[in-house]
Amino acid sequence: MTNPLIEKYNELYNSKPPEPPKPVEKPKLSKLKSYDLDDLKASFQQVAEQLQNDKAQVVSMNMKFGDYMNKITFEVYVYKP
Repeated sequence: MTNPLIEKYNELYNSKPPEPPKPVEKPKLSKLKSYDLDDLKASFQQVAEQLQNDKAQVVSMNMKFGDYMNKITFEVYVYKP
């Protein structure tokens, strides 16, 4: 027969500490580059949809202003599934 006071002491002071939470892994990012002029519009719409669904991330933006045309370049990372 065991002593109930010793059991209570062991329960309060000798219990295992809770395990620390495991770190959450972020999905890896991959660069998406397209130079195909025929499919450029479809590629742009696909990337825009992935941005809306949080499957891609805009990393940087560059703007150049000209007399007749403005150039805006986005660097986008797309998450691998």
